[in-house]
Amino acid sequence: MRIVITGATGNAGTSVIEALQQSPDVEEIVGLARRRPATPPPGKLTWLEANVLGEGLVEIFEGADAVIHLAWAIQPSHDEATLERINVEGSRRVFEAAAAAGVAKLVYASSVGVYSKGPKDREVSESWPTEGTPSSFYSRHKVAVERLLDRFEGEHAEMKVVRLRPALIFKGDAATEIRRLFAGPFLPNFLLDSRWIPFVPRLSGLRFQAVHSADVGRAYAQAVLRDVRGAFNVAAEPPIDSDDLAELLEARTFPVPISLARRLADLSWRLRLQPSPPGWLDMALGVPLMSTERARRELEWAPDVSGIEALRELLAGMRTGESHPTPPLQSGGPAGRVDELRTGVGGRQWAKQPEEQLVKHLADVHSIEEQALTQMRAAPEIAGDERLAAIFRQHLSETEEHEQRVRECLEAHDADTSKLKDLAGKAGGLGMLAFAQTQPDTPGKLSMHAFSYEHMELAAYELLRREAEAMGDEQTAELAREIAGEEQRMADRIEEHFDVAVEASLREVEPDDLGAQLDTYLADAHALEQQALQLLESAPKLVGDEQLEEVLREHLEQTRRHEERVSGRLEERGASSSALKDAALRLGGLNLGGFLGSQPDVNAKIAGFAFAFEHLEIAAYELLRRVAERAGDERTVTLASEIVDEEREAARRVAATWDRATVSLGTA
Repeated sequence: MRIVITGATGNAGTSVIEALQQSPDVEEIVGLARRRPATPPPGKLTWLEANVLGEGLVEIFEGADAVIHLAWAIQPSHDEATLERINVEGSRRVFEAAAAAGVAKLVYASSVGVYSKGPKDREVSESWPTEGTPSSFYSRHKVAVERLLDRFEGEHAEMKVVRLRPALIFKGDAATEIRRLFAGPFLPNFLLDSRWIPFVPRLSGLRFQAVHSADVGRAYAQAVLRDVRGAFNVAAEPPIDSDDLAELLEARTFPVPISLARRLADLSWRLRLQPSPPGWLDMALGVPLMSTERARRELEWAPDVSGIEALRELLAGMRTGESHPTPPLQSGGPAGRVDELRTGVGGRQWAKQPEEQLVKHLADVHSIEEQALTQMRAAPEIAGDERLAAIFRQHLSETEEHEQRVRECLEAHDADTSKLKDLAGKAGGLGMLAFAQTQPDTPGKLSMHAFSYEHMELAAYELLRREAEAMGDEQTAELAREIAGEEQRMADRIEEHFDVAVEASLREVEPDDLGAQLDTYLADAHALEQQALQLLESAPKLVGDEQLEEVLREHLEQTRRHEERVSGRLEERGASSSALKDAALRLGGLNLGGFLGSQPDVNAKIAGFAFAFEHLEIAAYELLRRVAERAGDERTVTLASEIVDEEREAARRVAATWDRATVSLGTA
């Protein structure tokens, strides 16, 4: 038999290989991994570098008697779109490639996490509902793949499909990986010694099953070798609760409310103190205990190691920093922990390949186009002037073409759009429209935000072009180059119509009321500077590029002066800033900073967003200058003209950093 295993270098994969090596019926084992181990493959094993989102899966699977699909990503836990693409889309591609290659049996690594909430005082069979734990991305993705597999089985009745649903999988060799994935770099190994753990929190309802990785490996081998299909639970006795953990660690317990434990898990994850979102806790508390009767009967499988002993071995391995000589399991020593910190705790499980990063960027660009379409479809109706409406209608047809071209480019890379990102993009477009419509100067606000958004798109395509050129992908580079040119031309058209936007905004304003309107524009500019300050105070700490950091820090000082000048001009006019607007925009800046900092390509995101935000300010001051001219306030005209020149220079300096590889490719 020839067996191909995806995700072969991980916790379960290495144990599956060991189990298959023992079978005389298995002649060849092909282990697929993103990174080939440095050590030579033993016995019947051959390593192949392959990616479930890459090319050539059908060719690799041809001639295989069975494919075991283990590949799965748990990090970057702050980037669910990437995880969904790897886990769900990657699984779909494996299933379809196996069918196209004529593979007779497919064995998929499902999980206890696929089960709906269930009992902790009795065991359930494989017929228990599989709706998962909604708050857990891991559970949602496992459920999504099982639904894919339901349809796949119906379409490919000739193939035997097996789903193994193991409990938590532990072994000493996987200690470094499990610590990295679930505890993070701030947990010193020595702290797991019982001498340093006097107390263990007792959580009501926490009762879970575990199984040793070697036993799981034997279960997968039996699933391949025996004439079976369907789902099988894989777990060892006894179930483990807080008291068992305390006994293992020779510690006492103290009660902790579930709500408090969850809040602490959520906060520490958001602050990047540890890599596990609170959905893991929800899943542990909710999933039922599993009966392994079917596996014992049809697979003739039984665990050799108890769940308690498997956990004991893992804790011992974590204390000593035990590892295994494959890329996911090996220890990087102190440098490895530094790398975890550098790339963001919970930020990644492995470095992205250039192809994967390019596809992710294309999906990002597609979501930007979805947001642009939402805006362009509604903009003509609220533009307030036919001349403005006309340029929005013109760009709508261009944007529809952009969306189609990006979607086709993704298809050419054997990838798909991100439904989650596209939905978020549409929601963002609706939010911008709703904001503009609620303002008394809707044409001005619409033009200002559209001008900024065109520069957001321009930045995205310029960065995409650089990535594609670095990879030698001239087709994608040309697409990015052409669309960037059209986005620049639309931005120029909007700027040429700033006078029209101000005219439409002030059409209903009496001449005697122009002064009050000018005060409102000054207060809006002050609120924007508040948001800029919030962003610029945090952004330099997030980026990993010296040139970009320097540009941001220097502009922070400029922005402080801008805020002071606008505030002073308001006082001179006998007016004041809006505390409500200032607070709202500072909060928005704080939220944006948190979002940008959580991205795996934080340099690129900040470089692009800073460029767009500078153009938001440019538009605001260009509109302010025109309102001041109509109000006859030369001092405000001068103020706006001087600040807009500095904002344009800051935007130019941000754009100059795009050619640096660390910015264009981000910290993948």
